[in-house]
Amino acid sequence: MNRPVHVELGPGAIWTGILVTHVSFCLYLSLQTLLLPPSALDAGSLFLAALMFGAIPAAVIGWALGLPLAAALRPVRNQWWHVGAFALLGGIIAMPFWVYDEPPTLLGFMAMVPAAGLGRFSVWRLVRIRNDDGAAPAPGV
Repeated sequence: MNRPVHVELGPGAIWTGILVTHVSFCLYLSLQTLLLPPSALDAGSLFLAALMFGAIPAAVIGWALGLPLAAALRPVRNQWWHVGAFALLGGIIAMPFWVYDEPPTLLGFMAMVPAAGLGRFSVWRLVRIRNDDGAAPAPGV
């Protein structure tokens, strides 16, 4: 009897995804500032400040929202659905900052969506696909 297949990620994979998401968000956000008019804050300073001050919120939000989404996606074998769902979650997280900004800007939104998708994509090789009894599924399942 074949048991349902599910996807497993260990805590190390979740921390890796959070780290990649946070670093890529900070990098992308700081590189976007190069397209803006010159200001007192250059891209390097913004990257370091965002990396430093955003580390704890990124870890808390990553665990609080990423873990339930990962649990909901356990039955889905196709990893591209996982990447898309995490990118969508990144868009939902960033939407209030985009909508309520004066004037509305897409900088945070455009940085968070690819960063969240990239964070999930980065742990693709760390995924284990198992049956409910813990055994690896039969080939072709």
